[in-house]
Amino acid sequence: MLFEFITTSTMLGVLGASYYFKTNHSDDGEKILKIAENCGLRTKEEKIRLYRRNRNKEQHFTEYVFKIPLGLELEDFQNKRGKFKDGLNNRSERKIILKDFKKLKIDRSLPKQIESLLYNRISLSKEIEMEYDGMLKIRVYDRGLESRYDLTEDMITGRKKWHVPIGKGLNKEVVHDFEKAPHVLIGGATDMGKSNILNLITCVLLKNHPEDVKFTLIDLKGGLEFGPYERLKQVEGFASNAEEAKIALESIQSKMGKTFEFLRMNGFKDVKRAGIKERHFVIIDEAAELASDGETDKEVKTLKIECENIIKDIARRGRASGIRLLYCTQYPTTETVSSQVKRNLIARICFPVDTATASGVVLDEGGAEKIPLIQGRAIYKRNRKTELQTYYVDESLIESIIKPHINIRSRGEKKNAPHQHDKAEAGRSYITKFEEA
Repeated sequence: MLFEFITTSTMLGVLGASYYFKTNHSDDGEKILKIAENCGLRTKEEKIRLYRRNRNKEQHFTEYVFKIPLGLELEDFQNKRGKFKDGLNNRSERKIILKDFKKLKIDRSLPKQIESLLYNRISLSKEIEMEYDGMLKIRVYDRGLESRYDLTEDMITGRKKWHVPIGKGLNKEVVHDFEKAPHVLIGGATDMGKSNILNLITCVLLKNHPEDVKFTLIDLKGGLEFGPYERLKQVEGFASNAEEAKIALESIQSKMGKTFEFLRMNGFKDVKRAGIKERHFVIIDEAAELASDGETDKEVKTLKIECENIIKDIARRGRASGIRLLYCTQYPTTETVSSQVKRNLIARICFPVDTATASGVVLDEGGAEKIPLIQGRAIYKRNRKTELQTYYVDESLIESIIKPHINIRSRGEKKNAPHQHDKAEAGRSYITKFEEA
C-alpha cells in the first residue's frame, strides 16, 4: 500500500510537471498559421507571418499579431472565422484540478483515484476575436462566453447618466449610453432574448431615473410582454394594437413638437443644453405589425402608413427633443425596417437570425446568422461589432423594481389616456412644463 502510494505520487509529480510545461508553452500561433495555409489565405508569393504574441493573464487571452500579404484583407480572415475557431478547439486537453486531490480517500483505491484525476480531460472552448490596424490581430481566449449571466440590483445602481449595462463581452462589460446613441434597433429570431433585453433596459432606467424617465410602450404582441409595466407612473402611453399605437405615437409627436418650440424660442439646440432632465423612451415590440407593406385592407394600410411616418419623424428628430426610440422586431426585413428609420438608429442589437440577409438588415453586414443558438447571445454594434451574452433579468428582480412605482389608477383609465401633458398658459398654445437642472 505504501509502495503504491509513493510510486503513484512520483508519477503525479512527473505528469504534473509535464502538464505544466506543456500548457504554459503551447502556441496557438502555429495552429493559426497552418489553418490560414489550409484555407488558402495566402498569395503566390507570400504567406501570413507571425510578428509577435502577447499574453494577457488578467483577461485570459493571448494576442497574436500577423503581417498579411498584399491583396488580402480583414474580411478574408473573418469569413474563415469558424474554421479558425474549430481548428483551435479540435482536441481535448488534460485538466488537473489540484483541489480535487484534497477529496482523495486513503484506501486501496487511491492509485485509481489519482490516475482518474491525472487523466481527466475536458473539451476546449476557446474563442477568438479579429481586428486590423495595419496588422492582423487575433485574440485567442482560453474560454468563450458563459450561457448565462444574471443581472443583479448591485450591477444596476451607480451607473453614470443614462448608461445601461447590456451584457458580457469576451473581455469587458458592454454598456450602452443613450445620450451618445439615443435610438436602438433590436432584431432576432423569436425566443432568443429580445423580450429580456427590453425588460433589462426598462428596469435599469426605472431604477436609476425614477423621476426623470417616461415611457410609451407599444406591445404589438397583444400587450402581454409589457403588461407588468402598464400601470407604472412613468408610463404615459400604452398600446397593444395598431389603433392604440397611432394614438400613442401622435401624442409623442405632439410632445416632440412642443419641445422643439420651447428649444427654439429659448435658443437651445437640444434638451441637454437646455438642462432638461427628462428622457422619454418609446419602445416598440414587434414593429413588423405596423409595416404597411403587404397590407390588403385599405383602412388598416392607411393607419399603418401614418404610424410609419410618425416613427420616421421620431427617429429623425427624437435625439434633440429627449425622445429615445427602441425599435424591435423578430422579422428583420427591408419592409419591416425602413431605410429612413434605420439610418437614424445607429446602435444595433441582433440576436441569432436564420440568414445573412436578415443579419444585414439589422447590422448592415452578416454575422448574426452564425451566432450560437443560445438564448441571450447577440451582437451589439455601434462603431464596431461585439459578440456578447446579454444579462438575464429574473422576474423577481423586475417585480422588486417596478413595485414602488405602480399607479393606483386602473388599467382601463390608463388606456383611455395614452399620453398626458402638464399644461401651462404661455400667451399662445400650451407647452410641456420642463424642470431645469
